[in-house]
Amino acid sequence: MPSTPAKKRQRPPPPPPATAEVSGVPLHALLEGLPDAFFTLDAQWRFTYVSPRMAELLDGAATLGDDVRLAVSSLLGLGEHLRFEQPATQQAATRFEHDWPGGDLCFDVRARVIHGGLLVHCRDISGERRAKEELRRTSEVFRAVHEGTTDAIYTKDLEGRYQHINAAGARAVGRTVEQVLGRTDPELFSAEVARNNAANDREVLAFGRTITYEDTQPGEDGPRVWLSTKGVLRDADGKVVGLFGISRDITQRKWAEEEARRHSEFQEQLMGIVSHDIRSPLGAIMNWSRVMAEAGTAEDARRTSQRIATAAVRIERLTRLLLDFTRTRLMGGVAIEPRPVDLKDLVARVAHEFRVAYPERIIEVEQKGNTQGMWDPDRLGQVASNLLENALKFGPPDSPVRLVTHAARGNKVALEVCNGGRPIPAHLVPHLFEPFRSGPQTTRTLKMSYGLGLYIVREIVQAHGGAIEVTSTEEDGTRFTVTLPRRSLPARPPGQPSPRVPRSEPR
Repeated sequence: MPSTPAKKRQRPPPPPPATAEVSGVPLHALLEGLPDAFFTLDAQWRFTYVSPRMAELLDGAATLGDDVRLAVSSLLGLGEHLRFEQPATQQAATRFEHDWPGGDLCFDVRARVIHGGLLVHCRDISGERRAKEELRRTSEVFRAVHEGTTDAIYTKDLEGRYQHINAAGARAVGRTVEQVLGRTDPELFSAEVARNNAANDREVLAFGRTITYEDTQPGEDGPRVWLSTKGVLRDADGKVVGLFGISRDITQRKWAEEEARRHSEFQEQLMGIVSHDIRSPLGAIMNWSRVMAEAGTAEDARRTSQRIATAAVRIERLTRLLLDFTRTRLMGGVAIEPRPVDLKDLVARVAHEFRVAYPERIIEVEQKGNTQGMWDPDRLGQVASNLLENALKFGPPDSPVRLVTHAARGNKVALEVCNGGRPIPAHLVPHLFEPFRSGPQTTRTLKMSYGLGLYIVREIVQAHGGAIEVTSTEEDGTRFTVTLPRRSLPARPPGQPSPRVPRSEPR
């Protein structure tokens, strides 16, 4: 109450007539036992009855016979809803809510005329008010989460129609909220996706339980992996009326997990290579160095020196492959520095180096047409070197290896590296350019078959905007064909991925 006069001694209300009873219980006892606060006024606005709860609220501020307009003029805000200038018996019935001053109380107030006066009834709705406020706050929190989350949140009825979906859920299927509401999965998705969704819905509704599962569905920018949870919706009586779903896009997490797995495998493979295949030529260098120190003739020293050089070349090549592989994986591609190059000259130089290293093998070089262009000569030297070494490694020792450079259609230049021998099994061809996936191995080639050379070749070719293909038959042998545009793609800034030729890989 905004203002209350000094406390007065409250006179007890007069007892009702002895004959006033309800089913044998005195009416006065019934009134005294009610938890609500109420009072009655006569036509002159004087208190004629005050319930125990009302007396507690007044706390002696008014007694029976006091004029409410004088004693407690602001009581319940009656003056705002009733006309004090007229008799209480001439008031229209009214109902309103009132916050009791100085406390956490709220009343539903009803005033109506009774015989000879006015009854004011006050029902405590403080708990209801707090519950509504808590519900409002909860609803606001839910609404903020619902619209702010990147998860898809939706509900369906028993016929599979979407009754509710948030904006994130609609975006996930490439539609607006309005385009989803009222529609079913067969109307929104492909037949396969709709069947999978329907199967999960049936399991939820049949067993009345919540399920969580992963599935892959098409998205605006490619396949997406979703972690979904579905459960039943029930009404106040516990009857199932539909289901809810929450789906989270875990595509990035899956990619990260796969990348972590590959990284772990790479570390294991790298450690195996370093511990075994580099240790072997290092041991050879140390042993042959001791032999050289004790060599008797110049011819013995020459042969020993050649063996040391061969072991050192093995280490250098393996180190270069591993370095290129690591850079490619970390930087997302190969950096190139294009400048004018004649491919026939570059290939001739590589062939000469290998003739010196493999004097017992036949290496043929052929050139047709204009083979000039803008490329990175060092990187293309790696391409020619890796392909030629691969051909020498897997081709029969008595079979020549051919390198052919020629102009190709579409203002392009091609390099072909051909060798005879057994064809590559068809099931291995799609994996030839994957790291640590080599071609058919023999005892002679087993140690150096890491698959890194062809992987680096593909990365360099794609960095130039070119393509590489392989054919392998019993009649024609194995042929690797590299096709390059005469003007390569510009060099990319350090640390940024180079443009790639699209290729089909599992996501």
